[in-house]
Amino acid sequence: MRRLKSLFPDRSMPLRVWSGPFRGATVMMNPRHSLRKMLGVYEHELNAWLDAALPRVSRIIDVGANDGYFTFGCAAAFRRLGKRAEIIAIEAQQQHIDQLRASVAEQPEIGLSLLHAYAGAAPKPGFVTLDALEVADHEHTLLKIDVEGADEDVIAGALQWLRPSNQFVIEVHAEDILPRLTATFAARGLNLKQIDQQPLWWLGRETRELGNWWLVSDRGGS
Repeated sequence: MRRLKSLFPDRSMPLRVWSGPFRGATVMMNPRHSLRKMLGVYEHELNAWLDAALPRVSRIIDVGANDGYFTFGCAAAFRRLGKRAEIIAIEAQQQHIDQLRASVAEQPEIGLSLLHAYAGAAPKPGFVTLDALEVADHEHTLLKIDVEGADEDVIAGALQWLRPSNQFVIEVHAEDILPRLTATFAARGLNLKQIDQQPLWWLGRETRELGNWWLVSDRGGS
């Protein structure tokens, strides 16, 4: 695998996602470090759930958008579904903001709303809450949250979004957070199920600096 990756350029460029629910997306990525994303098997454990969840929503809120793989992948999925959806990406790191803006420049028709901020429990300098977003309603939205351990703070500032019509996918990096988040949603009548990382036989396990699990709305997929 290292030898294969060494054949790719080591710089950011517009890359196409070849398969999976995000196929057809164009994202500014470094091909040497983004092979799984190019193949459409990055976080492949979520692919079946995403295929089922995306037709049910008309808005994406990507909290912790990183390089935009999820943001622009959802945009590509909406194009295939024949609908134009509202997409909001929230990202705090300047390097990723630059990547997101470069991706938008390649495909300005997407109409992405990009917020350069952290998401948290209360508004303050450098932070936004999801409840304070200026949107027409709080329904039929897929919220993806990947915030390196600040999940509970984000949800504390997103209580208006805890509704049956919405879909959630939350990447959790501390195992003790899993039952607490599940309980928070259950108190609102919403059920989450846990998805664990599963290695691909031909690529192995994804390497992460932190442990990771996903909590997703249990009606979103198989």
